[in-house]
Amino acid sequence: MTGPEAWTRGNAGGSAGQQQRRRTGLSRFFLSVIAALAFGYTLVNTFHFHAYPLAAMELAVTLAALFDLHINRDVDRAAWATVLITGLLIVFYFIYVQARFSSLAWVVFFALIAFYLLGTRRGTVVYLAYVALMGLLVLLQRDEWPALQPVATLTNLVGALIGFGLIAYYQERSREEAHRRIAELANRDSLTGMANRRHFVEYFNRMRETLQAEGRPYALVLLDIDHFKHINDTHGHIAGDQVIAVVAKRLKANIRADDLVGRLGGDDLVGRLGGDEFAILLLDCNQSQAGQRAESLRQAIAATPIAAGGREIAVTISLGAVAADPETEDINMVLAEADRLLYAAKESGRNAVGAGTAS
Repeated sequence: MTGPEAWTRGNAGGSAGQQQRRRTGLSRFFLSVIAALAFGYTLVNTFHFHAYPLAAMELAVTLAALFDLHINRDVDRAAWATVLITGLLIVFYFIYVQARFSSLAWVVFFALIAFYLLGTRRGTVVYLAYVALMGLLVLLQRDEWPALQPVATLTNLVGALIGFGLIAYYQERSREEAHRRIAELANRDSLTGMANRRHFVEYFNRMRETLQAEGRPYALVLLDIDHFKHINDTHGHIAGDQVIAVVAKRLKANIRADDLVGRLGGDDLVGRLGGDEFAILLLDCNQSQAGQRAESLRQAIAATPIAAGGREIAVTISLGAVAADPETEDINMVLAEADRLLYAAKESGRNAVGAGTAS
């Protein structure tokens, strides 16, 4: 059986935290680059071009964004601040110089920032709004701003906005898809398709914090397949894998049938810890309900033999179900109690449920 220490070992600061730190780092990097550029252009615009409003805008919005990131340390807020400030500076510069000088080059730069920091879904919305704003400025000011009057200028501007937008979108979309596939490989068990140990523990910790904040009870069920080593030795490891896959399928089907759990994502609530060991997190579940649900899982597995290795194999499971108060401080106490109850079920003759509370 799996000891509670193995559950939490090596999972501090998991993939979700790593992803957040990565995005925070990107936001800091982009804001730092923008701040350095803004400071440099502030000096140039102040002492060389005497463009005081532009210099003041560059310095004020950039310092405000850096201060906000330092105080709040909110990754989404930092990403939005970076994107919106970049867009604001570009539009302000475009208007201030009336589309002259290098303003057209800066206009297309926005696509990279928007998609890279906000992703394709939010980045597309922001970029389309940005393109619409730039198009409106061009339509309203073309007769007034000489730099916009040549047809070649408009052609290049439209082409660059579309081209750079599509390139940035495709690049970020490819990166997101690659990250999704890597996360799928890292978070999912290859044999059963359900959450693996690491992902289940991360989800368990996150969900427990939510339940604790909302004062909602939960239960943890640990289970394994009775005499699984005998199945492997008698029928072969291929048949053993087939048994595990069918057991996982029946567990997921039984969990999804439960409205209280299914509404919060059944796939994430049942995980394979390794070998023939599984864990299930039951939400909004008290002690009596935990025992009843564990019993329904036991019956679902035992009801029908499993076709594996060219024959029908009678398979049963033993379960330990522990109901926990969300105020319980020590997660390991919940895990240890579920493990103890599972051991008691096996000691009683297997194909049984051990149920109790963590307190």
